[in-house]
Amino acid sequence: MANYYPVYIDLNHKPVLVVGGGTVACRKVETLLRYGAMVRIISPEIIPALQPLIDGVHCIWINKTYEREDIQNAVLVFSCTEKEEVNARVAQDAKARNILINVVDDPEKCSFFVPSVLKRGDLSIAVSTGGSSPLVARQIREELENFYGNEMAEYLELLRTWRLEAKNKLPGIKRQKLWAQVTDGRVLQLIKKGQLDQAKEVIENCFQSLLD
Repeated sequence: MANYYPVYIDLNHKPVLVVGGGTVACRKVETLLRYGAMVRIISPEIIPALQPLIDGVHCIWINKTYEREDIQNAVLVFSCTEKEEVNARVAQDAKARNILINVVDDPEKCSFFVPSVLKRGDLSIAVSTGGSSPLVARQIREELENFYGNEMAEYLELLRTWRLEAKNKLPGIKRQKLWAQVTDGRVLQLIKKGQLDQAKEVIENCFQSLLD
């Protein structure tokens, strides 16, 4: 088994190929569109749930069976068909061109895996078992959901609003001290209690105390 390198990819306006038109392909397309990808679907037929996603711009459907030329300039390829021979051909073609390929439920043909992801605003936690068990990855993600609630979105958004101010007005050592102070748990606990204004006040006070 390969040793996979975890990475986050910017797919905004990037071409992604999805081979297949069933339920699994639909889930992939929905997620890809949320991240701004330009999706091409290759399949002789698609399920009704895919139809509303096809707008001719961000998502297009080409009504045909897969051919080698369909990969074109895709940065990622997903093969989601129920035909093993088609999936094998897509994987072979992608790897020959050094294009990242994911074949659903067939780890040996994959050059990357899609993790189970927890999102809380700017917080993103990806859990993967390297293809061994997507179910276990999902179970671990669900456990993390109980630990990291929606308060994390407000917390990180608040910290982000101070990054430029701190960068412009505090030298490196003082910036480090500021972030150590505002991430020591006090601000997060206040947000958990619904006391956002008090959380903002804590950061403001910490910042002011470090100004020359």
